[in-house]
Amino acid sequence: MSPSLDYEKPMLSSVVKSFWPDTSLIQGIVRFRWIAIIFMMVGTVPLLESGYLLKEQLFYFMAVVALLAVFNGLTQGIWSKTSAAKEQSLLFVQLLVDLLAVAGLLFVSGSAANPFIAVLTLHAFLGGMLLRNKRSLLFAVILLGLLAILQSETNKDLAVTLNVDRKEMAFHFLFQWVVVVGAWFVARLFSVLLEKQEERIRSLQNRQHRADRLKSLGALAAGFSHEMATPLNSLKLRLDRGVRKLGDPVAAHAEIQQAQLSLDECISIFQKMVGVFATSADGDLQKLNVHSVLQDIVQSWEADNKITLKKEWAPGELFCRLQPLSFAQTVFDLLDNAKEASVSASEISLRVYQNAGEIVIEVVDAGSGVASEIIERLGEPFNTNKQNGNGLGVYSAMMTAQSMGGEFSLRNNNPGKGATARLSIPYEESK
Repeated sequence: MSPSLDYEKPMLSSVVKSFWPDTSLIQGIVRFRWIAIIFMMVGTVPLLESGYLLKEQLFYFMAVVALLAVFNGLTQGIWSKTSAAKEQSLLFVQLLVDLLAVAGLLFVSGSAANPFIAVLTLHAFLGGMLLRNKRSLLFAVILLGLLAILQSETNKDLAVTLNVDRKEMAFHFLFQWVVVVGAWFVARLFSVLLEKQEERIRSLQNRQHRADRLKSLGALAAGFSHEMATPLNSLKLRLDRGVRKLGDPVAAHAEIQQAQLSLDECISIFQKMVGVFATSADGDLQKLNVHSVLQDIVQSWEADNKITLKKEWAPGELFCRLQPLSFAQTVFDLLDNAKEASVSASEISLRVYQNAGEIVIEVVDAGSGVASEIIERLGEPFNTNKQNGNGLGVYSAMMTAQSMGGEFSLRNNNPGKGATARLSIPYEESK
């Protein structure tokens, strides 16, 4: 079953990453640079034939391309994954290296007269779109400085060339400035607008999260009141009857025993609620191998229940960030639910596999399935149709999944019998 929730991505990140799906900005630049290097290699012959690149400058041209390829290889191996805090600094370095390399190549192949000078427009757009605040402005200043140097070099070459229309060349130079500045300005303006939209979306998301928490708290309070009402009323009734029967020790003792059972039920509900909130915040997330953690959990559960599960585990190590105690309690609860639902406990299956960017853990039982009203109210506390259940197990599983950045779902198997509880957690690279 696909995840039931879809977290909204910031608008700017969605627009930028649409060019490089399932990758970071640094990795996207690496991919784009490899393509550019290939085009530069292929374009060497046309540049030589057109006279923009002289044979005596070919070695310098190829050396710059080779250094750019080496830099790209190092970036792919070292900087392809970085924290969000350092991403802007690394983006600035990456774009600046590209800009200097392009300027160097243009310098030896016609400077501002080279038709490939239009590549600077692309760099201006990327600098305005990807870089923020002072970095974006600094990048634009450096780019215009390099453009001025290239135009100055072209002007020197034209000084020894006859029959050159100076006014036309000045117009071309001005046009290059207008295009480059315009590309940066439009990209920067678009980026600022998207940043404001991101802030608005984040604000709306925060409000929605607060509303959801209040709604969940209200449901929890209402459910708690309902669940506690029955044992408390029973406790009060039994104590009143016990007081009236103090003259009959046997009858009074029986009523007191029933009152004690009602009190134990109240305590059990309190302890379960405390456990739900305690395990959902039992510490920081730890990067762990899911196979190793599950192996310990399953061995303990199988030993306690004298049952051997059907295990379908993907090969290799699967890492993700877990809260060990809450994760273990969630798996224990799901296995206990599967055991209660199954006619034959030996038919319970535990599946672990990787699906795209997440690790999926499924507990499949062989029971009669889950009632539709339970699935419709999935995640609400005290949502159960079990005679002795309190409905906090699934609620705890959902809270645990969300605290680890994952999701929890429950569905009936079709075709087949029974139900599948599905816990998905974001996948982490092993290194």
